[in-house]
Amino acid sequence: MQRRLRLLTVRGLSCLFPGYFGALGARTFMRPRRSRRHHRWAHAFAARTPAMVDIDEVRVPVWRLGSGSPVLLVHGWEQDHDALGGFVQPLLDAGYSVVAFDLPAHGAATGEQAPLPLMARAIATVAESVGPLHGVVAHSVGGAMTVLAARDFGLQTSKAVLIGAPSGARAYALAQGRRQGLSRRALARMEARISAALDEPLAHYRVDLSLQELKLNALLIHARNDSVVPFADARANATAGNTASLWREDGGHTRLLGDTTVIREAVDFLGQA
Repeated sequence: MQRRLRLLTVRGLSCLFPGYFGALGARTFMRPRRSRRHHRWAHAFAARTPAMVDIDEVRVPVWRLGSGSPVLLVHGWEQDHDALGGFVQPLLDAGYSVVAFDLPAHGAATGEQAPLPLMARAIATVAESVGPLHGVVAHSVGGAMTVLAARDFGLQTSKAVLIGAPSGARAYALAQGRRQGLSRRALARMEARISAALDEPLAHYRVDLSLQELKLNALLIHARNDSVVPFADARANATAGNTASLWREDGGHTRLLGDTTVIREAVDFLGQA
C-alpha cells in the first residue's frame, strides 16, 4: 500500500514537473547505486587480489582463477563480480579459467557514472587484457553491453551466454522509469536527457538487431516471470539467426544465477564444438 501511494505521488508530481523528474530518472539510469548485497558466492574470488585495468579515468578490478582458456563473467546493473560466482567452480571443473570484474561505478571500481558506451568499452578492454576469450557469461545489462562491446568495441569471443538480457536500452530505460512511477511526460524528458548525454538516441542500442548483425553464437536464458526484463525481450533477442534458448518458468531476474540447470546448460553450451 505504501509503495502504491508513493508511485501515485511520483506520477502526479511528474505530470506537473516533467523536466525535474525526467532529470532524476536519467540520473538513476546513468548513476548506479553501490551494491550492498551479500552474495552467497562472495567467497569465490576472496583469496585473490585483483589486477587493475584503466578505462579512461576509471579503474576496474579484475580477478582471474584457473589456467585454461578464459571465460569472462559480466555482472548486471547495480551488482558486482560476485553475482555470477555460482558459475566459477563449474567452469573451473570444465577446464576453463574464470575472469570477473566490476563494471565502472560498480563494486570496487572507481567512477560515479556508468554510461552504456563506457561499460561496453570496459568489457572489451578487460577481455583484451586477459588474451583471447573462449566465451562470455553475462547477466542483464551486462549481457546487453557485451553485445555492444562486440559490435562497436572489438570484443572477440566465440560464444556468449546471455542471461536475462534486455532487447534494447530504450525499452529498459523506460521500464526503469515506469517502476519509479514517472509519468509519460517525464519519461519523454528522461529519454531526451539520456540520449543527449550519450550523444546519440537510446534506440541505437538494440541487442536484438545487433545479434542479427554479428551472428554471435549465443545461448539466451530467460525466466518467464522476470519482472525486470520482460520475457518479450528474450523472444525479440531470439529472432537473431545464430542463437539457442533456454526458457525457465521460474527464476525471476537474478535467481537464475543460482539455478543449477542454468549453470550446467551454460557450461555445456560453452563446451560445444
